[in-house]
Amino acid sequence: MKIGIYALAKNEIKHAAQWSESCREADVRVVTDTGSTDGTVEALEAAGVTVARGYVCPWRWDDAHNLSLNHLPPDIDIAIRLDLDERIQPGWREAVERAWTDGVNNLRYHYVWSWAPDGSEGLAFHCDRVHSRHGFRWAQATHEGLVCWSGEKVQAFAEGLQIHHHRDAGKKHVTDLTLLEVAVREAPHDARAQWYLARELDYAWRTEAADAFRKYLGMPGGTATERSYAERSLYRLTGDEQHLHNAAKEAPGEPDGWERLAFVNYQRREWNNVIGFARQANAADWPGTHCTDPHAPTKALDLLAVALWELGQRHEALRHARQAAARWPLDERLANNVAAMERILSAGAAA
Repeated sequence: MKIGIYALAKNEIKHAAQWSESCREADVRVVTDTGSTDGTVEALEAAGVTVARGYVCPWRWDDAHNLSLNHLPPDIDIAIRLDLDERIQPGWREAVERAWTDGVNNLRYHYVWSWAPDGSEGLAFHCDRVHSRHGFRWAQATHEGLVCWSGEKVQAFAEGLQIHHHRDAGKKHVTDLTLLEVAVREAPHDARAQWYLARELDYAWRTEAADAFRKYLGMPGGTATERSYAERSLYRLTGDEQHLHNAAKEAPGEPDGWERLAFVNYQRREWNNVIGFARQANAADWPGTHCTDPHAPTKALDLLAVALWELGQRHEALRHARQAAARWPLDERLANNVAAMERILSAGAAA
C-alpha cells in the first residue's frame, strides 16, 4: 500500500520544516508551489519533498488542488491532502492502514481547526481529506468539496488519525466572497455553495446575508448542522426568536441552538427556562462540526450555574460553575463567580 501526501504552497517557509517532518513516513510527498519567493521551495527540497510548479489562472481552489493531486504518481493507492499549515500526528500511517479495509475509498478523522488560549482544542470536527488516488477530485471554486466521480464514496472513520491545523493569526482569503459568488452562479441549486456564500456575506456584514440564509433554508439538501447555523444567524440578524427554536429542532444533538435559547431566557431572567435549555445543551452528544461553537457547552454550564443559584439551588450551582471554570481556565469572570459562590456558601455554613 503506497500513501502519497499532496499540498499547495506559496511563501510558506515558516511551515515547511514542521510540515515535512510530520508526514515523513509517507511514500511520496509532493508540494505544488504556485510562486514562492521566500525560500519555501528550497526548504521543502532540503527535507526530501518533491516540489512541482503550477500556475492556475483564473485562480480557484478546486483547480489548484486538482493540479496538486495530479502531481502524485499514478501508482499511489491512498492520497492525503495535507495543507502546509497542518500537521498529521504521530501514528497516522498505522491508523490509515488499519481503517483502509476492502471497499473503503475515503476516510474521516479527527481534525482540530483552532486552539483555545490555554492550548487545548478549540473547534474540532471530522474531516475527509484521505481518499483513493484515483476516482476523486475537488469541486467548487472555494470551500471546495471532495467528490467521488467514479463509483460511490465509501467512508470509514480512522480511529487514531488526527490532523492539527495551525492557521496564521489574521489569515484570510480575500477572494472567498468573489469565488463563492462564482460557485453559486455555476451551481445555483447546490445548497452547500449557497450556505457558504450566506456565511461569507454575514462575515462581511453585508445586508444580503439574511436573504441568502433564507434562500439556503428554502433549498433541498444541506446538512442539519448547517441548517441550524443558518437559523441561529437569522435570529441574530432579525431578532425573531422562532429561528432559535428552529435551530434546536434542526440539530437537537448539537449544543448551539439550546445554548442560545438558554441565553435569551437568561436575559429575561426566566430561570426555569434557562435551566431546561442549558441542560439540553449539555446533553447534546454530536461531535463538533464546522458549524459548531466549541465553547457552547461551557457557556451552557455557566448559564445553568447562574440560573440554579438564582433559584436557591446553590450547591448544585457551584458544581456547575466549577465545571465551567475548569473548561475555560483563563476566563476571570468564571473564576470570580466560583470564588464568590464559595465565599457565600462558606459564610452561610459558618453562621
